[in-house]
Amino acid sequence: MKICSSIRTQIHAVLVLSAALCISVVLLSSTSTQEAIQGTRTFFDCNSALSNFYVTVDKMDSFAREWVYSREQMDYENYRGQAALAWKELETIRTLGDSQLTWRLGRLENMLNYYQQPIDQLMAGETAVYETYNMLSYRCMLIRNTATTYYAYLADYLQESADAVQARWEKKWIAQMAALTLLVAAGMFISSSYSKGILRPIQTMTQNARKVQHGDFQLEPVERAPSELAVMADAFAEMAGQVEQNIDVLKKNAQLEQILLRKESERLSMQNLVTQAELRSLQAQINPHFLFNTLSMISKSAYLSHDATTSELIDRLAQFLRYALDKSSTTSTLREEIQSIENYLFIQKKRFAGRLDFVVDVPDQIPNLQMPAIVLQPLVENAIKHGVDPLTEEAVISLKVRASGRRVRIQIEDNGIGMSAQQLEELQSYLDLGLDSSSGGRDGGIGLSNVYRRLRVYFGGNFQFSIESEENCGTLITISLPVEEDV
Repeated sequence: MKICSSIRTQIHAVLVLSAALCISVVLLSSTSTQEAIQGTRTFFDCNSALSNFYVTVDKMDSFAREWVYSREQMDYENYRGQAALAWKELETIRTLGDSQLTWRLGRLENMLNYYQQPIDQLMAGETAVYETYNMLSYRCMLIRNTATTYYAYLADYLQESADAVQARWEKKWIAQMAALTLLVAAGMFISSSYSKGILRPIQTMTQNARKVQHGDFQLEPVERAPSELAVMADAFAEMAGQVEQNIDVLKKNAQLEQILLRKESERLSMQNLVTQAELRSLQAQINPHFLFNTLSMISKSAYLSHDATTSELIDRLAQFLRYALDKSSTTSTLREEIQSIENYLFIQKKRFAGRLDFVVDVPDQIPNLQMPAIVLQPLVENAIKHGVDPLTEEAVISLKVRASGRRVRIQIEDNGIGMSAQQLEELQSYLDLGLDSSSGGRDGGIGLSNVYRRLRVYFGGNFQFSIESEENCGTLITISLPVEEDV
């Protein structure tokens, strides 16, 4: 980030430059005014001195002519005093005037000397009184006429001076206007540059603040900012970086917390499902109607046949009940699940007495797959209860197991009444939501939903569960499970 001088320095520079330009204009104007005043003052001083000279010459002439007739020393001293005063006033005019005026003053000086000659001649006895008096009058008249012509010259001099001053004033006025225009232009340029130098960084910082407000921490760089704004911009950028880091930390913590909560929820869900499975399994396994029918069938078989069938039925029932009670809240293996299903199917086949047939297609070598207990029995029970039991003709339920690669596929199929497309969609929705069917459809006992949820909790997303069914065409349930260890 480029940093300019401080705002205070820029303000001081603007003030100093503005003051310098203003002082220049004022000095230029003052000089022009002083020249005009000085010219006017020179004219009036020269005019005043010339007027005084004119009056002094009259007095000098009066005292001189008085002396010519009286020959008194007082009159002569008065004459000499006025003559000296006249010389002094000429010297004053010489000091104030220009070269042209100085040249003209030489004539008056000569005339004053010329005026003194008749007096000197009278004192020497070279001239008579009357002749001296006339010469003095004549020569005083010459002095007066010459002085009078100087008034006209002074008027011309004043006019020329005024014209020169006017010309200089006009030139200096143009210079003043140019300086004033330059001052205004410079002020506008400096103000514009100064404003941009402050406003642009502020606008950039405002945009950055709005970005941070909307969660965007990609800030625009603040260019050519005064030192104060540069400090603020750096502090804001550092704060935004810390906020972004804190947000990232909070997001990571939230993600970890969600993972922990999900795992805890899965654990609780698994525990709840196992508990429900245990309760429902016990209810299904100790179902009075089932036990009554089974025991009644065993009793009749024992009464009628008195053969080994009764013994096998009792043995298989005992094995099934033992497995159900022992595995209701634990995991099991695929082989143990199949053995339990074979016992369950044998009992059900005897129960339905020719109305139900079972096909178990399981290879001799199957993987030692770990899985939740009591998964296949609820599916077979649903097939019997909802798919086969309503039929009047012979029904068939098949269990097929196949291993392929690192997966095991289990299929349970019946040729029962099946389900309509609407019923199948509704059942699939219940499974996705993890709910038990409330429509009286294909669910019961531990239930499809419970089996589906326990498989999902146990295997995560690494299992497949699909249901295919058509009305009056039976139902096929396919489960694909990952193999962790082979036997």
